Amino acid sequence: MAKVNGEKLNRRVAFRIYEQANLFYRKIDQDRHMQVPENFDALLSNSDLSDAAAPHALPDSQSRENDTLNVNISASGIAFTSKDPLQAGDYLMLRILLLSSMTAIMTCCKVVYCKPSNPYENDRYPYLIGAQFINLTPEDTALLSKHIDRNKKQQWAVNGVLLSLALFVLAMPDAAFGLLMGLVHHIIEVVLHVIHLIFEYAEYSLDHVIEHAFHTDTHTTQVIVFYILCTVGLVGLYFLWRIVPRNCRRAGNSLIAFWCRKKASCLYFWGQQALVDKIKIVGIGVIAVTGYAYFGM
Repeated sequence: MAKVNGEKLNRRVAFRIYEQANLFYRKIDQDRHMQVPENFDALLSNSDLSDAAAPHALPDSQSRENDTLNVNISASGIAFTSKDPLQAGDYLMLRILLLSSMTAIMTCCKVVYCKPSNPYENDRYPYLIGAQFINLTPEDTALLSKHIDRNKKQQWAVNGVLLSLALFVLAMPDAAFGLLMGLVHHIIEVVLHVIHLIFEYAEYSLDHVIEHAFHTDTHTTQVIVFYILCTVGLVGLYFLWRIVPRNCRRAGNSLIAFWCRKKASCLYFWGQQALVDKIKIVGIGVIAVTGYAYFGM
């Protein structure tokens, strides 16, 4: 059980979300952790503090793409990636800017764990820090709860759509496969038709431009246009060769990171369940798989 503003909150049922955020923290002494300063910026820029208490920015204040972190946040605490290892029991002054709603939260927290980060996350942040909120103000508690509730509704909607699609595929796999193949075939036809129209328009326009500019006959014009289009095609293939593999690797790493985050969430959920609840989940899963195998196949 965790305490937020003096009230007990069961972390087993606290709804957790992954969120893009700008995050700033400073280590503080234990005897100062119960008070959030009115001017957080003044605390971060306080030059009287020792070097050991110097501010650590994760990341800089600008909201550039590379300056964002994927944080895991709930009403009771937060997990975030860090450059530097922290120790369990450290107290932090924390400022969080949730980028999706531009919600700013300022509070103190206590480090619960520090472990290696997801290897597919940004290499700049090799450590994963888990911290428990200590003294969220009522205003920040309301802001955070509102933000989490909004994301909870969005996740329920997305999960509902995905579950409906999964049930449709399981109930009618042949129809789902046929619909998918038909959609892919239609998209390919449309793309090829658009490419063909662009090619025809470019060839027609080049024929007229070259013929009127250089007063060439039909055969010469067609030869010149052919080599121009071949050159443009080779240049286009070169740029695709430079761009596509890099983007594919980036997309692959993003998918792996997404999978690792979801896997970590499932393992956390499973680890927080009581033995009776685990037996119920396994039993329901076995019954569902057995029923589908018996009635659906």
